[in-house]
Amino acid sequence: MKEGEAPPRPYVIFMKLTRNQLILNAVFCLILVAVIIWALYAEYDRPWKKYQKDKKIQQLWLSELDIVDRCSTCHQGIDKSGAGDKPQPFKTHSGNYLKHHKVEKFGCVVCHEGQGAALTVDAAHDDVKNWTKPVLKGSFAQSSCGKCHPMNHRLPLTVELKGAPVFIQGWKLFNEYNCIGCHKMPGYKRPDRIGPSLTAIGSKVNRDWLLKWLKDPKEYLKNTKMPGPKLSDKEIGHMADYLLSLAVVNENPPTSPFFKGGVYSPLSRGVRGVSPPLEKGGKGGFEKADSVEGKNLVKELGCLGCHMIDEKGNNFAPDLSGIGNKVNADWPYRFLKNPKTYDPKAMIPDILISEEEIQNITAYLMTLKKNKYDMKNPPRSPFFKGGIYSPLSRGVRGVSPSLVKRGEGRFIDNINKGKKLVKDKGCTGCHEIEKLPKGYDAPPLDGTGNKRIDELYWGNIKDIKKTLADWLLIKVMHPEKFATDKIVTRMPNYRFNEQQAKSLVTFLLGMKKDAVPVKYMKTLVEPDSPEIRGKKVFEKYNCLGCHKLNKKGGDVSVDLTKEGKKSRPDWLFAFLKTPYKIRPDQMLKARMPDFKLSKEEINDVIEYLALLAEVPYPYNFEPKKEVHPEDIDDGEKLYYEIFACIGCHSINGRGGQVGPDHTDVASRLTKEWIEQWLKDPQAIQSDVRMPKFKFQKWEFEALTNYLLTLGKYRFVQVKKTD
Repeated sequence: MKEGEAPPRPYVIFMKLTRNQLILNAVFCLILVAVIIWALYAEYDRPWKKYQKDKKIQQLWLSELDIVDRCSTCHQGIDKSGAGDKPQPFKTHSGNYLKHHKVEKFGCVVCHEGQGAALTVDAAHDDVKNWTKPVLKGSFAQSSCGKCHPMNHRLPLTVELKGAPVFIQGWKLFNEYNCIGCHKMPGYKRPDRIGPSLTAIGSKVNRDWLLKWLKDPKEYLKNTKMPGPKLSDKEIGHMADYLLSLAVVNENPPTSPFFKGGVYSPLSRGVRGVSPPLEKGGKGGFEKADSVEGKNLVKELGCLGCHMIDEKGNNFAPDLSGIGNKVNADWPYRFLKNPKTYDPKAMIPDILISEEEIQNITAYLMTLKKNKYDMKNPPRSPFFKGGIYSPLSRGVRGVSPSLVKRGEGRFIDNINKGKKLVKDKGCTGCHEIEKLPKGYDAPPLDGTGNKRIDELYWGNIKDIKKTLADWLLIKVMHPEKFATDKIVTRMPNYRFNEQQAKSLVTFLLGMKKDAVPVKYMKTLVEPDSPEIRGKKVFEKYNCLGCHKLNKKGGDVSVDLTKEGKKSRPDWLFAFLKTPYKIRPDQMLKARMPDFKLSKEEINDVIEYLALLAEVPYPYNFEPKKEVHPEDIDDGEKLYYEIFACIGCHSINGRGGQVGPDHTDVASRLTKEWIEQWLKDPQAIQSDVRMPKFKFQKWEFEALTNYLLTLGKYRFVQVKKTD
């Protein structure tokens, strides 16, 4: 451009659009305008705004938990009293959860999970695809209790917790069914044993019963916790052969009156677990035993405090309803004679009964038989003549026919196959079997509640809402549904009902790896508190099977609710260490068995009883009371002559057999208890037979002083005369 010339005008290029292009452009503009209008309207008409007077989003930012919670935007009445009958979302939260979990501190998402930042019903309440923390509905929300209140595995199952009944029931089922026997769980220790030891089962049961038990345990015992192991008849035969090969090896077995010659050894017949025949008469030593008296003894000695017979009793120990079908004829006798010979870890205590009583109880137990239930095609065993075994073919249930030498090779092969099945099926998760290792045969459960849907294997399961809770429900109730042509499921079916399954799933959903700040954690029950330590001992030895505590428990023996106030701790320690009979048979046939309690367990019991009775612990030693010799003489005369106490009670073997022995009463009972009992026995125990005497003051004092002289440890000091 030359100097002085004007700049050139810019070229303007116009693009000519076709008619179709103009139409498309117009449509696009209209859509854009519509979207803008819709967005403005949607923002103006948000669903939450009709619940909000201030038209503002209510948001909690729980920084320590990294949670955004907007639930109160709609649920404005969640913590307002008196709104329980209003419709959602204005309704008050159920129960009293918010009394201890303030909304401003915990929000809603901590327990209910879901999308806390969501502002629509679908996003907040429905299962959103790929969202790792779907909302927990109904009782499943209780699974979140485990985040802040972990359930210590050392707690007794009798612990009383309120506020989350479904979660607590699931925790109890998890422990009762010994899930930890196969699944690892951090913080949980596998118990020494849940099911009975099988190390010497060949000495105990007969093959006919064992075959049917392995086929379907619940057909024999409907309340058993043992699941069906899902075995073919052939596999059942192999497993039975292995288990029957396990027997007690005892060079000097106790004599038994039920067998010819009086001595029994499984090895004496050449094969472990095969019982020698009864005497030809068919009764052996049973003709001397009284089964009717045995039945009375089982009732009077309190056996039903632990065992059940015909749906009566307690299910703490094995059900005895069909034991006559189950065990070899002499096994109950040998077991009652010395339980530790059969099983060194047996929980049954020394029940301190005579030889005659053992025989009578054995005779009665062998009469307890259920109706016959046969297998259509019983598994064959190569070590018996003809290949088929039936105890009834010999005339007596539980007695094995003679072996056939040519079958011994196949017998050993069957034993090996059976042993492999026992290992593969995870039997050692609940049972102690020889020295087989207790391996974990199932996936660990830590983080179960964190699993995503895409991590779960559904097999051929279709037409079901795919959520973690639904997957767990199927797994717990119908584990076999996950089996396919290529996948073999190992988890057995425990036949949980719907309520049990829901409770167990609620507990499992709480197994999460989410870290919760310490300030949110709270131990509801301290496992090392005196109450819990005492309850653990009571639960371990089933003390409430015979005794009562606060109106709960059995009626076999005395109520222990006030035992801490009644008995002196030093005497109670000695008594629990070496129990002896206090009350005569006419008053109470049952006697305290010897559980071989440790010193720690005894002290835990004494402290627990003191806690229940609301008396100091450690015990404040009672000072001796000074009395004159004539007071003792007066008391003795009152005891023997005036009130005739000796007519019901005994001292050093002399006296009546109606009330408790008074030989060591001063060592056993506290002075305060003796005084209260003499004043008004019915006020302490309403059904007691002792009458209420109208003592004069000097009579009451003299009789009390005399009683305090009866015992190894006297609590009166007799003044010396001048």
